[in-house]
Amino acid sequence: MARVEADVYHIPVMLQECLEALHINPDGTYVDATLGGGGHTSAILQRLGPGGRLTSFDADDVAIAHCQHRFADELGKGKESRLRLIHDNFSTMSEHLPRGTVNGVLLDLGVSSYQFDHHERGFSFRLQAPLDMRFMAEGETAADILNTRSEEALSTIFFTYGDEPQSRRLAKAVVQRRALAPFRSTIDLRDLVVQHIPPHHQAKTLARLFQALRIAVNDELGRLERTLTEIIPLLAPRGRIVVMSYHSGEDRIVKNVFRANPEMLAIITKKSVEASADEQRTNPRSRSARLRVAERKGE
Repeated sequence: MARVEADVYHIPVMLQECLEALHINPDGTYVDATLGGGGHTSAILQRLGPGGRLTSFDADDVAIAHCQHRFADELGKGKESRLRLIHDNFSTMSEHLPRGTVNGVLLDLGVSSYQFDHHERGFSFRLQAPLDMRFMAEGETAADILNTRSEEALSTIFFTYGDEPQSRRLAKAVVQRRALAPFRSTIDLRDLVVQHIPPHHQAKTLARLFQALRIAVNDELGRLERTLTEIIPLLAPRGRIVVMSYHSGEDRIVKNVFRANPEMLAIITKKSVEASADEQRTNPRSRSARLRVAERKGE
């Protein structure tokens, strides 16, 4: 597999805020649940001593290959290595880590720049590619959803996962279009939006539809809720969960899971934390980010 250059991955959002929220102990055990280009993993490693340990997950084989090269020196230390890379979704975390041992878990739920701009699975409406959108090569694709779900189900997906105000109109258009020919590529969906949405609204509509389909394909909200609940027993006393979300549905799930476990978690962020005005100007991906932190109770 060809190596991916680091600059195709996005600059980590709210990096300092995430590191401060993790409250890193140099000898502690940490998890970067969303490895991506390794930006957060690199920053955490810099704060770990020889006794610290970091496990980083990613379901994307390209991200894993990239980080195997980026962290080759650290990974080459064998048993002395502080880093372990796991090619799997973060929802499998409880299969790889003992209960009560983790001092901090970071989840950055944003999709990487590489996946948007270079991936061949159809995450971006700007590039022609198959309408796939799966993080791992299993399960139904975005094309499958567009070609088989009912008009009502499509409308619900567009509205719930994409906040799309024209969800019903677009769902009806999808059903009419697929009766003539099935959806196969990103261009098919882009052409449908161009035909039904005024030019000055097309880019935002496309972004919302592609987001909605990606979330539906990968069951991102259901997976997030289940994973957050499973993380809590993994935490050591005073271990922290730090979650950065980019969609109102994600943020709502994080808030609700934190609130639903008052006997186990102390909420550190009473309100979600947003990126500074300076960061929002220099890093547009940070504008929708919301950071929430909770801590496992106990001494």
